[in-house]
Amino acid sequence: MLVGQRFQVREEAGEGGMGVAYRAWDLQLEKEVVVKLPQLPGTADLEPDAYDRTMKRFAREARVLRQLEHPKIPAVVGEGEHGSLPYIAMTYIRGHKLTAYRRKNVPRRAEFAAIGTSVGTALDACHQEQILHRDLKPDNIMVGENGAVYVIDFGIALPLTKDATSYTKNFVGTDAYAAPERFRKGDQVQSDLYSLGCVFYFLIVGWPPFNEDNGKSLEEQHREDPPIPPSRFRHQVPRDLEDLTLALLAKNVDSRPGIGEVLGTLKQYLPAEGGLEPNPVLMPDVTLPYRTPDKVRPPEAPARSRTRAAKPFRASSRHDFLTETDIDATIQRALAEHDRGDSHAAAQTLTELRHHAIESFGVDNPNLEPIDAALNVVGDH
Repeated sequence: MLVGQRFQVREEAGEGGMGVAYRAWDLQLEKEVVVKLPQLPGTADLEPDAYDRTMKRFAREARVLRQLEHPKIPAVVGEGEHGSLPYIAMTYIRGHKLTAYRRKNVPRRAEFAAIGTSVGTALDACHQEQILHRDLKPDNIMVGENGAVYVIDFGIALPLTKDATSYTKNFVGTDAYAAPERFRKGDQVQSDLYSLGCVFYFLIVGWPPFNEDNGKSLEEQHREDPPIPPSRFRHQVPRDLEDLTLALLAKNVDSRPGIGEVLGTLKQYLPAEGGLEPNPVLMPDVTLPYRTPDKVRPPEAPARSRTRAAKPFRASSRHDFLTETDIDATIQRALAEHDRGDSHAAAQTLTELRHHAIESFGVDNPNLEPIDAALNVVGDH
C-alpha cells in the first residue's frame, strides 16, 4: 500500500485505542518511518459521536506533534489523507518498549538516571508548550537500539486550556499509571509528574506502585493508599531516588517536585561525557547518549556491534558464584510462586537471579536464556 504517493507501507507496527501504526519506507527521504492512521470505532455507523471524537483526537495529535520539536519525541515528517482517512508520518524508532527492556534488565543508578532524564526532558518540552501527555507509561516509552529513550503515543495528549481542568471519570488512559486527580474533576497540570513517579517505581521494582490483587480498585488505591517503598522489594535503592519516586507519587499535587527538581536529582547519577562504558553493559546501552553523544545513530538505524568495554567483564570469584544447578533451582522456585498466584514475587526472584547471573557470567552468556524464558512466562500473566 502506498500512502500519500510517498510512504510504502511494509507491515503493521502496533495499535492502540486512538490509532494504528505501520512501518513504511519514505520514498522521498529514503528511510524507514511510521505511518499512523486513526483507529475507527467498530460501530462508527451507529455512533457518529464516537467517530467524530476519534477524528478530532487524531487531528489534535497531529497538531501536538507538529508543535513539539524535541530529540526525545518522534518528529512529524509528513501528513495528509489516504482515501477518506487522515494520516501522520513520523520518525521510526527501531527498538523496544520500556516494558520489554525492564523485563530483561535491572537498571543501575546510571541507567535509571539516563532513562529518567530522557523521559523527564521530553515531558518538560511538552509542559513548556502547555501540553499534557496524559498516558505516560512504560509501553509509551521506547528504548531505541541506538541507546536513546523516547516518549511516544500522543494520541490523548491535551493542550493546557480550560478543558484540561475539568475532567470526567470516563477518561482515556491507563489506570495503573494515572494520577488520583485523573479520576475526578480538578486541576490536571501535575498529573504527568505522578505518572512519571509510577514509571520510576516500575523501573526500580519491575511493576507499578498499585495492582488489583488486593481487592481494591486501582482508582481507590491511587486516591487513598500510600505506595509501598521500593526498598521493600529491592536492596540498595539509593535513598534519594526512592524519596524522589515517592514524592512524585504524592496524592497532594502541591507536594510533588517540579521537573527541574527531578532532573537535578538525576543529574548526579548521569555518566559524564567521555566516561567509560558500564561494566557489565546492559543492552541497549541507555548511557551511550550521555557518554558519547556523537556516536548515537539515528533512531531508525540498526544498532552497530558495540565496542569493547574499557574494562572487559570477568566472572566474579565470589563464594556465591552461580552454577547452572543454582539457576535451575531458582527458576523452579519462581515458577512455583507464579503458579500460586504471586507473580510479583516470582518476577522479583527472577529479576534478581538475572542480575546475579550477569555478575557471574556476563551479559551475553547462554545461562541467561532460561532466566529470560521464565521472565517471559511470568510477564505474560
